Amino acid sequence: MQAKGYSLWLMPTGEAYDKFSNLIKRLAKEYNAPIFEPHVTLIGEAMQSEEDVIRRAEKLVSGQESFPITLRTIDCQDYYFRTLFVKADKTEPLQELYDQACEIFEIQDVPDYMPHLSLLYGNFPQKVKKQIIEEIGRDQSTQFTVDRIHLFKTDGEVESWHKVRKFIFTRRLLVRLTI
Repeated sequence: MQAKGYSLWLMPTGEAYDKFSNLIKRLAKEYNAPIFEPHVTLIGEAMQSEEDVIRRAEKLVSGQESFPITLRTIDCQDYYFRTLFVKADKTEPLQELYDQACEIFEIQDVPDYMPHLSLLYGNFPQKVKKQIIEEIGRDQSTQFTVDRIHLFKTDGEVESWHKVRKFIFTRRLLVRLTI
């Protein structure tokens, strides 16, 4: 399966990164699937030029404050990039960031946002997915703080995806002048 363009990812750090990175690698090895970085996709398939995507991402992080993402339970779908994933709570800060990203990147027909962290890519029978869930446990409750967006070139096969740049959130500082 191939993707197109650029994607903006929210990536876990520390123990959360290690936990999901190791799980993704283990499942990829066991099920002959691609390895990828653990992430919650903010937007995918941005088709603008790299220069334009960078400019828009810089605008998106301007004034943005860090916030937590809470991952909960494993679920699955019959979709290559969501074959097995951990659902993330759709909190107000996460939804607002998504809405801003859609506006800044001029995404038409904005789909309902379903934040998640994929564990396995591929086309697998329901029986296999249920077996994996039983093995690793449905509850994957984990929380991490997001303070940056990672821009990945996600053109082509998963193995060719690579990080282009990261953008650290900035805060709006209110300065009061005393006269």
